[in-house]
Amino acid sequence: MLLADKKKQENISEYIIYMYQTEMLIRNFDFDLEKIKIHVFGNIPDEKMTEAQREEAIDWYAEVIAQMKKEKLEKEGHLAEVQQIVEQLSELSIRLLSENEDYRAVFNAARPAIRENIEASEGLISNPVQVCLNGVLGLLIARMNGRHIPDDTMAQIEHFGNILSLLSHFYKKNQSSS
Repeated sequence: MLLADKKKQENISEYIIYMYQTEMLIRNFDFDLEKIKIHVFGNIPDEKMTEAQREEAIDWYAEVIAQMKKEKLEKEGHLAEVQQIVEQLSELSIRLLSENEDYRAVFNAARPAIRENIEASEGLISNPVQVCLNGVLGLLIARMNGRHIPDDTMAQIEHFGNILSLLSHFYKKNQSSS
């Protein structure tokens, strides 16, 4: 089973962030599958990944590349399929805000950070769930680049993570009951 499929089944927020990272990686390698083979799979020891797994993963990257090109996402944006899931999470969030006291408390704790990030985006982002996803993704990118994360930013991202964790839990619960 591919990592993306596993994440999609287990934690939908992790899946979305993984797909965003994949889109970035593909853009960074100029949509060149050969570069991805060398730089992504070239350093994975054979005992960590069988040849069949490697080929399956490479085929998956080829499919993602083709879909990104088809959707004209060479410079920016996210796959429509992934953004549909973000929209489902947004709808779930709205529903939970009216129905679930625990979720409402977690969301309200994050509300100031969400508002601050929406304002900082200058109209580019208005969706609170997208703010949370972008915040966690931004943290991962900053850590990969060895940047120091200020304590107040870490506190914001922790709130975002709490929202995404609960949303993922309820999303999975809804998926298994349907």
